[in-house]
Amino acid sequence: MKRYYVKVQVNYDGDIEANSPEEAEEKAWHSYYGDDAVLVYDSVESIDVDEYDVCDVCDKDVEEYCECEDEEDEEDE
Repeated sequence: MKRYYVKVQVNYDGDIEANSPEEAEEKAWHSYYGDDAVLVYDSVESIDVDEYDVCDVCDKDVEEYCECEDEEDEEDE
């Protein structure tokens, strides 16, 4: 089975009372989850999918974790 890295960007919106844009932004970081959330789900902005190159032998990500290719190179020398 193939492995994919999936990134979903979601929008939340709503009204926040604040004394400045900076304060509103700070409050927004804590206002889209929990029981007292003032921001609510609006939409999905995007979904990006990237396929990992997975080794057939060890089933690990070839670029990050697989050492099979290195072992094959050592055997050839």
